[in-house]
Amino acid sequence: MSEAIKIKFLSKNNPYTKILLISSNLFLNTVILVLAIYIKPIVFENWLFPFTILSLIQLFINLLTITKLEKSFLSLTNLFLIFSYITHLGILVIFGFDIEVELPWNPLLSLTKDSYKEACYFAVFCHAFLTFGMCIILFKRKTYKISAATSSIKNKDIQLYLIRSIGIMLIIIGIIPMLYIDISRVILYITGDYLDTYKVGVGGFMIIISRFTEIGAIMLLIGNHENKKKAIFIILIIVIYQSIIMFTGNRGRPIMFLITIFFIYYNFIKKVGFKQFINTTILIYIVGFLLTFIGQIRMLSINDIGTFVETFKKSFFEFSIFKILAEFGSTIVSLGFSLELFPEARSFQLGTNYLVSLLTIFPNLGGILTPVMEKAVFVYNWPQSTRSFLGGSYLGELYYSFGDFSFVFVILIGMFIAFVSNKIKMYIAQQNYVLLSVYLILFPSLLWWTRDYFVSMVREFVWIAVVILILYYLIGSKLPKSKGRGEN
Repeated sequence: MSEAIKIKFLSKNNPYTKILLISSNLFLNTVILVLAIYIKPIVFENWLFPFTILSLIQLFINLLTITKLEKSFLSLTNLFLIFSYITHLGILVIFGFDIEVELPWNPLLSLTKDSYKEACYFAVFCHAFLTFGMCIILFKRKTYKISAATSSIKNKDIQLYLIRSIGIMLIIIGIIPMLYIDISRVILYITGDYLDTYKVGVGGFMIIISRFTEIGAIMLLIGNHENKKKAIFIILIIVIYQSIIMFTGNRGRPIMFLITIFFIYYNFIKKVGFKQFINTTILIYIVGFLLTFIGQIRMLSINDIGTFVETFKKSFFEFSIFKILAEFGSTIVSLGFSLELFPEARSFQLGTNYLVSLLTIFPNLGGILTPVMEKAVFVYNWPQSTRSFLGGSYLGELYYSFGDFSFVFVILIGMFIAFVSNKIKMYIAQQNYVLLSVYLILFPSLLWWTRDYFVSMVREFVWIAVVILILYYLIGSKLPKSKGRGEN
């Protein structure tokens, strides 16, 4: 890269203001947790409403605290908190307010009332400590902007050239595996149903290569953000393609990727004013409806057009935000089973499940890494009948590792999330688009981690990051000396 862009310190928050903010959060979370413990003996049906209110107040307080520290609502930290709440406590809202909505998976059919209650308490306690971990990192955070007097136009042009070039190369590397996998899934869905899409039969390493295209598209979008027409065209292509994939029933990864695209749009192309906020709200509503509709029809045969159309009409008129909570809130079942089955099913791992996940950066030749996967993925240690159709949970995974001491270690997760968020904001300000792209690899993976496993993002991050840095060196080294890559 060219010479480092000098960054002007925009504002230095009074540290005492931050201390007061964080102290208030700690105090209020403590009050909420004490009240939650106080009402715990209440009979389940009477307990639901007050505990729901406490959990919602906690969410509001935590989001307000992080927003004040981040100086932005749309951040990785806030999004992680929101997704963690939706996936683990979303159905609690439906129970607590006695909302009449169809539950794709009723937790109380899989868990006893006591187990469900314990899982909810575990989630609320973890959210308090998770937020504290975020606050530790965000306490030292600074707010920056590029100084017009010192910003190098030449440096920015080189950065945009590099990121566009690397983005195109990543798309070339990953597009054939991506198209093969996605077209195979579409065909399997047309000839069968959602579950058949998991029978593509490609190795995990091939899936990683296919995801080069996703980060390549992100880099291409950032590289063209100054040309709004071209940027909007790229976004349109991404949205259309991911929508097709979502209609096969595979919604998780595409929706996290689209949220990443929206984050880039907000930071690079157009800030969200009042008009954009209204449009965005409408868009979120439509997307929410489509997500729940896809969840309802994904087990139907595509040939059953009549049922397909009737389901669409019914879903359109009956859709509400509670449908999203019902659809994605079943992750509490994975957490509940984790609390029930460990350490009987397998002893607590004391962090080793996270460490062995690092070994998955290597190909699983001859099945040599299969025992590692069994250790790293906590649901693999449950009876086969129990783990059917269940996904992961970062909180269930945490309990599998540290048991009753999980509340201490969730602070580290909060610190990690805030660290990545800090790096993303910093590299946006520095216009260091290549290193920004490296951290953006983690953006959708971390959000999906709320209902997945740590091991799922390790191999993807390492391989794509290494390839980006290699391409950066190879392409950057060919730039004329006058343009120079400089010290960065």
